[in-house]
Amino acid sequence: MLRVLMSLLSVGLTIASLAAQAAGDAKAADLLRQARAALGGDSRLAAVRALSCSGTYTRALDDRQLSGDLTIALQLPDKLLRTESMRPMGDFTVITAVGINGDVLLRDQHTVNAPAGAMIRMGPVPTGDAAVQALRNARADLARTVFALLLTTTPSLPVELSYAGEAEAADGRADVVDAKGPGSFAMRLFIDKSTHRPLMMTYKGVSPQMRILTQRGGPPPSADAHGDGGRGALDAPAAPEIVDIDLYLDNYKSVDGVWLPHHVSRSVGGKPAEEWIFTSVKVNPAFTPDTFAAK
Repeated sequence: MLRVLMSLLSVGLTIASLAAQAAGDAKAADLLRQARAALGGDSRLAAVRALSCSGTYTRALDDRQLSGDLTIALQLPDKLLRTESMRPMGDFTVITAVGINGDVLLRDQHTVNAPAGAMIRMGPVPTGDAAVQALRNARADLARTVFALLLTTTPSLPVELSYAGEAEAADGRADVVDAKGPGSFAMRLFIDKSTHRPLMMTYKGVSPQMRILTQRGGPPPSADAHGDGGRGALDAPAAPEIVDIDLYLDNYKSVDGVWLPHHVSRSVGGKPAEEWIFTSVKVNPAFTPDTFAAK
């Protein structure tokens, strides 16, 4: 069962006075210094140039739950690759890799032991304005990942910090820091007041969409049936929905002196969506030359 680590039963941001708001940037910087110290200190965090996180994930999809293996490879300053091995039914396995390498989007998907008629649609390679937006989204994902794990920023998406107040939760209180970058990029970090470690990150994003279809009773539709090469209505995605996304961080463990979360859960639009459990986290691993190669 998916678990949400921290239920914000009553979130109330304590808005400070105008004088306190004017000093908000200094307060935010101080909170980040405390949080970085709680994660191992500036020198240890600065020495982290790469991370590898491996484990499993569970994801809610309609009325079922999917599970599989998960690997996140991060190499500063501009490389991130998330690889999932999903088993929607039996031995049918879908391997999906998405990420970014500088100015290059990384996308790959293939199946193993696919049953007859199973169709997994990753969507067409974006072009034009869609490609620009996809690259922007990938850079935002990279920036959020680096900030959540290492409390640092990326050159491709610098941010400005400001203090947003305090939040009351069932498990205690948290200081809240807002981070805003170019365009509409924004995220909010909740830092535990007792441990000073990141508890949660919130931001707005596109609600993920995935459909697994198994055709029964005949071959795929022909081009004549739809006049579109047999794709039919499957290639017409629903309009993207922008929703609130909450990322919860828990089960911190020391890896080479750096405290990193080994359990992450995410809610989308207020509903539990997925959970990651890392069984292996490595600091500065030696990636192979093709780890971040374009597929």
